[in-house]
Amino acid sequence: MSSLMHALAKDGHIVDLYVAKPKSEAVATVIVLQEIFGITDHIKDVCKQYAAHGYLAIAPALFDRIKKNIVLDYSSFAEGRDYKMQLQDEQVLLDIAASAATAENDLKVAVIGFCFGGALSYLASTRLNLDCAISYYGGGITEKYINQKPLCPIMYHFGALDPIIPSTDVAAIQSNHPEGVFHIYEDAGHGFNCSDRRDYHSESAKIAFARSLEFLKMHI
Repeated sequence: MSSLMHALAKDGHIVDLYVAKPKSEAVATVIVLQEIFGITDHIKDVCKQYAAHGYLAIAPALFDRIKKNIVLDYSSFAEGRDYKMQLQDEQVLLDIAASAATAENDLKVAVIGFCFGGALSYLASTRLNLDCAISYYGGGITEKYINQKPLCPIMYHFGALDPIIPSTDVAAIQSNHPEGVFHIYEDAGHGFNCSDRRDYHSESAKIAFARSLEFLKMHI
C-alpha cells in the first residue's frame, strides 16, 4: 500500500514523502533517496519493492526545498543537476532525519540511495544515527565527502562501465573506507538499477537487490 505523507524538518520545512507500507507489520524502515530526477516512477517502484519484503519504505522529495513536485524525465540531466546544486547538505540531512523520525514503533532505519541519492546515503551514514546504509553508484563521494567516515555499516554498488564514476574513484573510497562492503558489476554502467534508463542491466539489478536484502537482514 502506498500513500503520500509529510514530515516536519527541524528548521520548519515540510517535506513530502512517498510511503510504501508492507501488508503486515514492518520489520524496519528504509529511507529511499532519489536521483537528480525527483520522485520518479522508478523511485516509487523501489519503495514498493522493499515494502513487498516487509519494510516500511519512505522516499522524501528532496527537491521540495526548491519547488514542489519536481519530477524530470531521464533526458533532463542538466536541469536535475542544477536543482541538486541549489540544495545544501545540511538541508538534505534535516529532511532525511525528519523522514526517519516518521518510522513506526521506533523501527531500525537504513538509507538506500541512487546516484545523487547514493552520495547522500554515504553522507547520511557519516552524520546521522542510522543502522546501515546502501549506496548505488553514488556520484560525488570522492569530491565532497571522502574525508568523512561512515558511522554505520555501508554497502556500495558500482558499475564497472560507469562513465561518471571511474574505477579510480571506487578505489579511493575503498582505500578510505576498507570496512565497507563493495560490489562491482562488470557488465553494468551508471543507473543500472533503473529500468527507465538506457543503462539498465536487469541481471546486475537483480543481484544487487538480493545482496541489499541480505545486508539489511544482517543489520536491521
